[in-house]
Amino acid sequence: MSSDPAKPVRRLGVIGDVHGEHDRLAAALDWLAGQGLDAVICTGDIADGAGCVDRCCALLREAGVLTVAGNHDRWLLSDRVRHVADAHRLEDIEADTRAYLEALPRTLELATTAGPLLLCHGIGEHDMAKVWPGTRGPESVRRCEPLDALLAASSHRFIVHGHLHYRVLIDFESLLLMNAGTLKGDRGGVSVADFEADEVAAYDLAEAGGVHCRVRHSLTPSPERRVWSSTAEFDGAWDPVLL
Repeated sequence: MSSDPAKPVRRLGVIGDVHGEHDRLAAALDWLAGQGLDAVICTGDIADGAGCVDRCCALLREAGVLTVAGNHDRWLLSDRVRHVADAHRLEDIEADTRAYLEALPRTLELATTAGPLLLCHGIGEHDMAKVWPGTRGPESVRRCEPLDALLAASSHRFIVHGHLHYRVLIDFESLLLMNAGTLKGDRGGVSVADFEADEVAAYDLAEAGGVHCRVRHSLTPSPERRVWSSTAEFDGAWDPVLL
């Protein structure tokens, strides 16, 4: 990866919510290291999962992954909401892990060759914010006011976020929203955004260790992709662009 933080990113590795998947994270980082990337980002939620949060934090730190904090990381540090499945315990994590999690920002800004990118977990500073249709369930259509505020500011060309474990692209008039998904479960995988080639590719992580490309999409919407001005327009009559 590039060691020059001032140089705009051309190729970017994208890791979604980790949730303790240390083996998958190690495999993903090993594969991403050979993809000619300028940087790798992660949407957080490192905590709460069947694997080792200490190992996950060490892997992200050692690989220099640009990472933001998720709500599960916040909950772990405040010793709250520990009834969730596979919750990690504050008293069980290493001191280095706690220090790493405490230092994670809520958001990060990144320059790309196609425009500025905002990395966050929910939307901006709101780590629980959701953007329809980032769910498989029958959730009602809803407006996302934090996203609409960012759209009105016109300060970013891309937003990469997590929280919903659902890899999808949503096109707005001045911004592309990308949900990075998760390493957890049957849709666990990573993505690679190539800003000069105007393409994002989604890759699945096979249990046997292989990495398989599932789909490629343009970062620029094609005529068949619906483009929104804001989330106030959401009406439910739409098939999202899946990654």
